[in-house]
Amino acid sequence: MTDFDYGPIEFYAIAFDGDRPGPAVLKAVDDLVASGTVMNLLDLVFARRSPEGEVEVLEMSDTIENDAHPALDLAGLAGEDDILALVDDLEPGRSAAILVVELLWAKAFASRLFEAGGAVIAREGVPAPIVNAFLAEYAD
Repeated sequence: MTDFDYGPIEFYAIAFDGDRPGPAVLKAVDDLVASGTVMNLLDLVFARRSPEGEVEVLEMSDTIENDAHPALDLAGLAGEDDILALVDDLEPGRSAAILVVELLWAKAFASRLFEAGGAVIAREGVPAPIVNAFLAEYAD
């Protein structure tokens, strides 16, 4: 059996009003990581776009008070090109948290696919608000 050290990873950019996300965001991430079944937080970076349109990447210590930093397995995994691509549509005066997460539920699945000679060649995500709006509109 092939056992991967890490499962599939995903990059998320989560936008917020103002120049930094609030503590509720970190609490939500911490809750999911603490469950140990959904995801493992590999990297976390913050960025903000000035009113003039310039993007600034922020260190966690510049955004999180009281040194309550979450543990990161692969800090630095999100490179500058990744960050800039993810915040390309970020509006001036807003900030974003860039999360790199390992999908723990998919780790065993990826191992089994690899053993069977298969590989995921495409993936498309649909954001939860769109799914729920669609279901609300077309529900019986």
